[in-house]
Amino acid sequence: MKKVLIVAQTIPQWYVDLLTEAIGEQAKVEIITGSKVEGTVIPSPPYDATSFKTKLLCWWRHFRFMQKWLKRNRRKHYDLIFAVSNPPINSYIGLKLKKAFHAPFIYMNWDLYPQYIEYMIQNTAVMGVCKLWHLWNSGNYPGIDRMLTIGEVVAESMNRDLKKKIPVRVIPIAADTDRLKPIPKAENPFCAEHDLTDKFVVMYSGKMGYGHNIEIILRAAQRLREQEQIRFVFIGDGPKYAIVEEFRRKHDLRNILLLPLQPEETFPLSMASGDVGIVSQEARMAHLFMPSKTYSMMACGMGIIGICSNDDDLKRMITKHRVGVCIQGDDERVLAEKIMELYRDRDTLEEYKKQAVRAAETRYSKKVITERYKKVFQRYLEL
Repeated sequence: MKKVLIVAQTIPQWYVDLLTEAIGEQAKVEIITGSKVEGTVIPSPPYDATSFKTKLLCWWRHFRFMQKWLKRNRRKHYDLIFAVSNPPINSYIGLKLKKAFHAPFIYMNWDLYPQYIEYMIQNTAVMGVCKLWHLWNSGNYPGIDRMLTIGEVVAESMNRDLKKKIPVRVIPIAADTDRLKPIPKAENPFCAEHDLTDKFVVMYSGKMGYGHNIEIILRAAQRLREQEQIRFVFIGDGPKYAIVEEFRRKHDLRNILLLPLQPEETFPLSMASGDVGIVSQEARMAHLFMPSKTYSMMACGMGIIGICSNDDDLKRMITKHRVGVCIQGDDERVLAEKIMELYRDRDTLEEYKKQAVRAAETRYSKKVITERYKKVFQRYLEL
C-alpha cells in the first residue's frame, strides 16, 4: 500500500477530508499537524495566529519539531510528501523530507511569503530580510515536484519574485455545496433569532484581519443608517473585530449586527441569511490571496460585492461568472450606492444569486475540486 505524508501546522478538517478522498483508499495517509483533526495524526506544536510574533514563534517550534521527527524517522517509507504553506518554512521542510524518503513533493502555497510581510511591515531591516527570503524561495521552489496555489493572479505574483519562473497549477478552494445552500429567510432559524427575516442583509463573514478593508463597510453602514430595511451583519474574529465593535458603539449604529464566529451547526444558517456578501481586500495586498469566504457566500446564494484592485483573483472570478459587482478604492459612497442599487434592483440581484449558486456547484464544489486534486495525486502515486 502506498503511503502519503501530509505536513501542515494548521489544517481544517474539510481539507483533510478532501485530500484523503482525492488520494483514495489505496494509500495510507499520515498527517503531521498541530490541528485537532480526525485521521492518522502525528501531533506537532499547535498554531497561534494571535499576532505576527506568536506566528513566528509557532513556526520556529514547528521547524524544530520537524528536525527532531525526521532524525528519529529516517527509516520510514513514504511514496509522496504533501505540504501546505502554513508555516511557509514547509517549502524547505518538504524538500528535506523529499530527499530523506526519496519521494516526490507537492506543495500547496496558500499564502505568499515574504510578500505578505513586505506589504504589512515596511522598514529597511524587514525589506532586507524579505530580499534574502525571495532568493531562498528562488532556490527552493524549482526543487518542488508540483507547486499548487489557489488563484491565477496569486500564481503570477509568486513567479514575479522568483529569479526563474516555475510551473504552477491552480486549484481553487472548495465550497461545501452539500452543506451550504440557499435557505428562504422565513425558514431560517438564524434569521428569526436575529430579527433578519424581513431585512435586506449585507453580510461580512470570516476573518477580520489586517488584509481586509473592514473600515469602508463600516462607513457605508453609517451612510445607510436611515435605511431601516438594510441590516449589516458582521460575523467572525480577528484583530479588526474590536474596530467593528467600537465603530458601532461610537456612532450608535443600530443597523449593524456583530457576532463572533458561529458554531459549525449554525454556520450554514448564518451564511444563508445574506442577500449580498461583501468580500473586502486591501488593494495593495489583493494579488496575494483569494478569500475563501467568497465560495461559501456563492454556495448560499448571495450576490457578491468585491472590494478589489485593478486585477486580482476575486475580480476575475466575479467578472467571469457574473455573480456580482466590483468596486475599487476606499470611497464608502461608491459602496453604499452599489448596495442601494442591488436593494432596489432585485431582478439583477436574483440573477447574480442564481449565477453564484451555479458557479459554486459546477466549478468550486468539493466534488469538482476533489477530482482536480485526484488527477495531481494519481500522477505521482500511479494509482
